[in-house]
Amino acid sequence: MAGDKYTILFVSEKEEKTRRFRLSRSGLRFLVLVVFVSVVGGITALIYSAGQLKQITDLNADNEKMRRERKEVVEMIRDLQRIQEMDIYVRQSMGVPATKEPVASGGEEFPQTIPVSYLENVPSHVPVYGFVSQSFSEGASSTHQGHTGLDVAAPVQTAVHSTADGLVVFSGWHHPYGNLIIISHGNGYFSLYGHNVQNLVKEKQRVKRGELIALVGETGVTSGPHLHFEIWKDGRVVDPAFFIAEYRSDYMTLEDDEKK
Repeated sequence: MAGDKYTILFVSEKEEKTRRFRLSRSGLRFLVLVVFVSVVGGITALIYSAGQLKQITDLNADNEKMRRERKEVVEMIRDLQRIQEMDIYVRQSMGVPATKEPVASGGEEFPQTIPVSYLENVPSHVPVYGFVSQSFSEGASSTHQGHTGLDVAAPVQTAVHSTADGLVVFSGWHHPYGNLIIISHGNGYFSLYGHNVQNLVKEKQRVKRGELIALVGETGVTSGPHLHFEIWKDGRVVDPAFFIAEYRSDYMTLEDDEKK
């Protein structure tokens, strides 16, 4: 039995040739062992590759999550800087040092210098008529960058009006909004008007609802003439369309009486 031989035949369907391989019992065992090791090795390599692929996928997902979180942090820092700048403008307009906190008297907050009227001081008047080229979007994501106001496209020198009664706390140049106006309306409300070709009001000037304050332009970082309009409430930016019904539509018709 030790000298038994095994013959393996390979027969071709197209040719009449036949190949024979003669193996001893030990040779056959070796062949079977080689095949077995190859199959086991292939399966092991496949399992290992799948594990590595999962790790790579998880790492990519973690990197994408970190990238999104970083964008959110950057956006939060940018908003904080904007709030701090607005706070400085308000303090300067009221004659309060920017390095000090508002002084409380008798347990009350810093006196409100603007009489609050829910009819006249709440931002609700259309600052400019035109095409809403970019709507409000809060925060940033992996697919888009947040937009803290409305962009209303209109011809250069179109009249810009105050959205409510208030006090001009800033009127000047600011990157990236070019000629910029910020108005405090009292009760925690502020409005911002950017990219003006000309500011027509000065700091510490009181304005009335609907009063002409600027002319539309394309100063600062912009791709064309438009008004960048924002509304802030208690230190947070809000969608102007919540307050101004005309901006709830994607398109507004330019009215002749709104031109200079």
